[in-house]
Amino acid sequence: MAVLTYSYDLVQNVRTLVVPASTSVQKVCVHNHEHATSKEIFIGNSEVTVNNGMHAVATATGEVQLLPGDDLYAITAQTGVNLRILVVR
Repeated sequence: MAVLTYSYDLVQNVRTLVVPASTSVQKVCVHNHEHATSKEIFIGNSEVTVNNGMHAVATATGEVQLLPGDDLYAITAQTGVNLRILVVR
């Protein structure tokens, strides 16, 4: 089992690959590390936007499972937004 951690300072309106695809199942913990509720992050596939992505709530941690070959992207419409990721494979 491998445990990986990532920290991203997301760039406004730029879709960012936050978990690359793997050949194994990945359990992914997503944490919007912002302490201002107006700083929103959205996660999804390579086509994610602020209009179609899943909202990662500020200061909350959520979990998703990625199947082999799947990757995860994030995007924000604000500046100065930090995203933390923990991956277990």
